[in-house]
Amino acid sequence: MSVKKSGFGIIKNTYLSSFKSLLENPGIFLPFLLFALAEFAALLLIFNSPRVPLIKIFGPPIRTFWGENFLHYPTNFLLLPKLSALSRMFLAVIFGSFTTGAAIAIIIKAKHPFKQALKKYASLFLIVLIFSGFYYFLQKAIFIALAKYFIAGHSRLLFLKSGLWLGPIIFCINFMLAIFIQAAFTYAIPAIIIDNKKFFPAILRSFRFFKKYFFVTLVLVGGPLLLYLPIAVFNFNAAVLMSKLYPEIILLIAILGIVISSLIIDLLVTLTTTLLYQSEKEK
Repeated sequence: MSVKKSGFGIIKNTYLSSFKSLLENPGIFLPFLLFALAEFAALLLIFNSPRVPLIKIFGPPIRTFWGENFLHYPTNFLLLPKLSALSRMFLAVIFGSFTTGAAIAIIIKAKHPFKQALKKYASLFLIVLIFSGFYYFLQKAIFIALAKYFIAGHSRLLFLKSGLWLGPIIFCINFMLAIFIQAAFTYAIPAIIIDNKKFFPAILRSFRFFKKYFFVTLVLVGGPLLLYLPIAVFNFNAAVLMSKLYPEIILLIAILGIVISSLIIDLLVTLTTTLLYQSEKEK
């Protein structure tokens, strides 16, 4: 019981320190705003991909992987959440690794935060690439394994039908994977920025820190991610929403998703985990 109280106490103090830090230094918000603007620009490109001249660039891959129908109204809105998620993953690796490093440098009050993040960009890039790629291929592998199992003729798995496994259950599995994988890697970037660790030592430090603060880290990472759950549910039921409301509702949901994920979730996760890591270092 005392361990749980201690864990909740750490979480409470970390959030209090985070809000205090944000009030004292609003500049922490800047890197996340820059990433949100980049994500919004990518969303506009995706939204206009069926139109000239962007169709010349986006048309061939969309036809190849998803089909001609997804280049026409209103079916193109069904593909919007998937393309938006892929663009966010790409931006997170290319640009988000830099903005996260800069945000952490601002949190610890470094003199030249963006310059410091740029110097360590290679390590930041590789870390985000590894955990993003690991999540992407793992969730794909689980889906393919389940699909092959049911295509082989099985009607149930653990007494549950295929519709449940390939629908709500796989959705929950992917959500839990996102929490655990991000939690395991979340201290690697602070280790690079704060402790000047190299690539592999930073990952090992993150794993050790996650093991030591397992419950606390899952709450600090998983708690904010729950805010995105309604957006994920809406995207999962995009066809239903389009039929009952109007197709453009998917675009509005995507914009709201950017606000929640980039300006709230990323900010909270980065700020809290960085301050927890820094406080442990000071001890």
